This record gives sequence, structure tokens and C-alpha cells, in this order.
Amino acid sequence: MTDTDHPWQPRRPDKTHRRTGPGGLTPQQLALADDLHTRALALRAASEEGISIREAVNLAAVQLGLQPPNPEEQP
Repeated sequence: MTDTDHPWQPRRPDKTHRRTGPGGLTPQQLALADDLHTRALALRAASEEGISIREAVNLAAVQLGLQPPNPEEQP
């Protein structure tokens, strides 16, 4: 009997699970998170100095108008 002929097969979920209810994100929040993620990755890839993901996310948030610029981080 080969592995594929075995009568018991592990069950796999039909689709990915998204959190719902308290703590779950609304469609607007998901879209915003996707925008922030995409912009942060682009900023990090375009950086010549190789900025950290934290710096890229902070900069992306400022560019999207989600967070005011931090005066301590400016040169």
C-alpha cells in the first residue's frame, strides 16, 4: 500500500481563516493595512541605506497621513 492509498487522509482547511468579531478588522482597516504594507515594502526596497522595516512602516504611515512626522527622527 502506498502513502496515497492509505484510507485516512489528513483534513485540510477549505479556506484561510480571517478573524471576525472583537479584534477582527473591518474591510476598510484591511485595505488600509494592505496599503501601508505595500508602501512600506516599496520604501524599504528603494532605500539605499537599507532602512529597517520599522522605519519603513513609520515613514509609510507619515506619507499616508496616518501619523504626524516625529521631530526627533528628522535630521
